Amino acid sequence: MKTVLYLDELLLVNFALGAALLLGAGLLAGRSCTGARLLAGSGAAALASLGLLLPELPGPLAVLYKAATCCGAVAAAYGVPGRRGFARLCGWYALLNLLLGGAVLLPGAQSANLCLYLPLSPGRLLAACAAVYALLRGVVYCFGRAQGRSFAAVLVCGSARVPVQAFCDTGFAVQDPLTGRAVALAYYPAVRGALPGALQTFLDAHFAGRSPLPPPGLGVRLVPCTTLAGPCLLPAVPGLRLQAGQRQAQGFLTAFYCPAAPPDHWTLLLGPELAERLHPL
Repeated sequence: MKTVLYLDELLLVNFALGAALLLGAGLLAGRSCTGARLLAGSGAAALASLGLLLPELPGPLAVLYKAATCCGAVAAAYGVPGRRGFARLCGWYALLNLLLGGAVLLPGAQSANLCLYLPLSPGRLLAACAAVYALLRGVVYCFGRAQGRSFAAVLVCGSARVPVQAFCDTGFAVQDPLTGRAVALAYYPAVRGALPGALQTFLDAHFAGRSPLPPPGLGVRLVPCTTLAGPCLLPAVPGLRLQAGQRQAQGFLTAFYCPAAPPDHWTLLLGPELAERLHPL
């Protein structure tokens, strides 16, 4: 008996399933993403389902195909928020996929290249995924969300827009000593490409230890900050904006930080006052 697959139905169902699995992975890993990035990740997951139509691959290649498509979908939806954060997201997403793949034991289920076709109507399959997602939401509501103070945002510099993973640290209370304005701390390599060329040149030299003079006209100032390693001066600039959904914040300073190892959970660190203007944590 041959199974007839309708390509439009296959892609649409897997698009919705991919969105549910990505949202579930984000809930379990304490991450959030914008609607546009969720659409991109769901699209990548839908395209990955076309592995059903490929010739049967050897076992190692099938595993490699599945791992690569899982990582691609996660990267499209959440970016790469540090190696550990990305690995955690991929792990939860892969686990949810494997749990769904456990249904291969159902009578009539078919698989190819670790892609699964279930003998269920699209409505029942989507309803089941919606129920699982609702269960995850209930668990998170009752027991709390891991890294719950982290949320997706966009750092705007002129016409450039950089997706960032903003993290609210209640112990982070750095302010500009001259104006009293709040300071957001950006992981420099993650936002470097969006900054003006003159500012990039200065910051590259600053973090290389050459201590150049700030270029005129950019408003660069050095903000004192105390860390576990001791006191330091962070280069900061005004004029950047933050957006998270329909909310936005401006009038703060953006300081830049370039540690030897990238942070795992954030690319932008905020104090609670600035974070509350963007996200109801």
